[in-house]
Amino acid sequence: MKPDLRVYGQARGLSPEAWAGLAAACPFEDAAYADGVLEIEYEGRFVDAEGFLEALCAALSPGGSGHADVIDNDAWTITRYGLAPGKCTSQTFGIDDVLENTKSEGNI
Repeated sequence: MKPDLRVYGQARGLSPEAWAGLAAACPFEDAAYADGVLEIEYEGRFVDAEGFLEALCAALSPGGSGHADVIDNDAWTITRYGLAPGKCTSQTFGIDDVLENTKSEGNI
């Protein structure tokens, strides 16, 4: 059975105390935290990825940053999140249109 949702990303600038507060609510079982960096790799059933990423942004230390790609296999879309302290931005594209929509960022 193929996964409904795939999430890949990284956040830097997350204190051990902030991670301790977020860990229990993290819906990604393969998330790994070490030395202020949270690595996310998830393939599975739908989870509240957006809700967790917003909470993660709220917990980032000043100067922290990150990104995450959330791929919805059913809708065939990818949402790219920019993660910053207190601010989570996103753009959603059809998976087949990602390169066309992001070529100004050097992807082609």
